[in-house]
Amino acid sequence: MIDIESVHARFIDQRVTVTEDELLQRSGITGAELRALVDSGALAPAASASGTWTFTIECLGIARTACRLRDELDLDDTHALAVVLRLAQRVSELQDELMRLRPGLRRR
Repeated sequence: MIDIESVHARFIDQRVTVTEDELLQRSGITGAELRALVDSGALAPAASASGTWTFTIECLGIARTACRLRDELDLDDTHALAVVLRLAQRVSELQDELMRLRPGLRRR
């Protein structure tokens, strides 16, 4: 049986965007954390119109992950949060690459 949530998680419509304010409200990160994540390249605005950013819906998931990491690791420094998030993203990318190279392995 197909798990509907996993299907939705895999097929995120990249055309759906959220405003900067919506991202902050729905993710739980602060404005300073958002700026640090954008500056580090962990988040990339989809567009910048009239001085405000918009983000793809995928960025909302990344911002939520940043909020969870901040809370779980008790990170007070926005730059440390950006570094930890980029490292977590890189680990995920490497796991995905390993799975493509070794189809018999299962992800934990």
